[in-house]
Amino acid sequence: MKLKHTGKIEQGQLILDDEYLFNQQKLSLEGKRIQMTLEKYKTQRSLRQNAFYWGVVIPIIGDWTGELEEDIIHNGLKKKFLGGKEIKGIEMVKSTKKLTTTEFELFIDKIRIWLMEEGINLPEPNQVIIN
Repeated sequence: MKLKHTGKIEQGQLILDDEYLFNQQKLSLEGKRIQMTLEKYKTQRSLRQNAFYWGVVIPIIGDWTGELEEDIIHNGLKKKFLGGKEIKGIEMVKSTKKLTTTEFELFIDKIRIWLMEEGINLPEPNQVIIN
């Protein structure tokens, strides 16, 4: 079983957010070879960013293009701004679910610039009320 454990380093000591879960997993791996990675925690896109994207960005593009299917718009934006790679004739496009808050903000900024070039104003998140 692969679990990601989070915590912080204080005065050179590892302080886990859920030490019990870590210890349970450690016990389950008794006698087995393991691999550990320690890296800075990356915050995934925020719920507010996600709400702005699906509640403002996607509808504006839908109104402009006449496309009613949100997933079609979403996939088009991912392909245009996140790029992908072709593997055996299949285009693989990066998911937005794993973007950090900074990466997701950059994604929306690219969309905003493109829309501006098309003469469409995309409001800033602080200019709209998002439920």
